[in-house]
Amino acid sequence: MNDCEKYKNLIEKYLDGIIADSELAELKTHADTCKPCREEFDRCAVLQDAVRQAFLPRTAAKQAKASVLTRLSAEPNRRPVFAPFSAAWFGGRRAAIAAGIVLVVGLFLGFALGRAGGPVKAPFTAKVPISVGRIEGTVLVKHEGSDVWQSLELESSIYLGDTFHSAARSACRLEFENNSTIDLNQNSMLVLKLYNGETQFFLEHGECTAGLESPHERFFVSTPHGRVEALGTEFTVKVIDE
Repeated sequence: MNDCEKYKNLIEKYLDGIIADSELAELKTHADTCKPCREEFDRCAVLQDAVRQAFLPRTAAKQAKASVLTRLSAEPNRRPVFAPFSAAWFGGRRAAIAAGIVLVVGLFLGFALGRAGGPVKAPFTAKVPISVGRIEGTVLVKHEGSDVWQSLELESSIYLGDTFHSAARSACRLEFENNSTIDLNQNSMLVLKLYNGETQFFLEHGECTAGLESPHERFFVSTPHGRVEALGTEFTVKVIDE
């Protein structure tokens, strides 16, 4: 691994909010002598500062996201954010920016609400018999009718209308009563639309893979481009940004 590859990973940890103090100090030292890494680090710092400003005072996630985008677009022109690195990092520039904004906005809002008024109450929607079987990295969930993103946990209850968002290098598995599963891969967003004798999900972007036990009820995954019905036991649906 070359130096920039190493510090690219540290920048990613910085954006996710999981970097250690010693790693942050090392990253800042490297950024002082490496222009591409310094530009990327500065961009992340701007993103974090914009998020803090967006939530003073407390506001809805949609409004905060708009504030962040406005702040970033007002920054002086720079080289493309991820130009020094491969397009595979975060799945490309568009996916990286979107995932970073949603992730940081979601985590910051959850923290702010937790400090201000305790945990977010469960929504007045139907709880469904789906459990979280596996989580890798950071996955967020938002209940229908709420603007608040929360961290998905193994013990989290699942409700009809829930939206799941997986960040870079993150994934989760939802398990059904009959041992069927659906995996949400990194940089993806999935909405549970229907669960009552028929299961329907909407994949807004990214990729999901279903593993269904036979026999199973009718199972659909819709996308902005159409709808797929599960006729077999395993299938993958992918939405590619144009």
